[in-house]
Amino acid sequence: MTSIPKRLLGNILGKKIRILYSNDPSLVGREGIITYETRNMLEIEESSGKRILIPKHVCIFEIYFDEKTKILVRGELLVNRLRKLIKLGRRR
Repeated sequence: MTSIPKRLLGNILGKKIRILYSNDPSLVGREGIITYETRNMLEIEESSGKRILIPKHVCIFEIYFDEKTKILVRGELLVNRLRKLIKLGRRR
């Protein structure tokens, strides 16, 4: 089993994201700012102001943390991420 990169254990809301691959070809290449996250979905706001829901498990994402730092991540690793964050918080 692959572990979640430590950067992704922090808050990803407000981060820039780009979809590199998806089972749905209409999603490929879309980018924006992450505005909301559920167990299985990400909501991103595109530069036009339009908000779209993206299923995590069928995509490969590029998430930008700053000008120099970006992470490629399979969406499968982000599914249930909130539950994992809560468990980590209880251990501390």
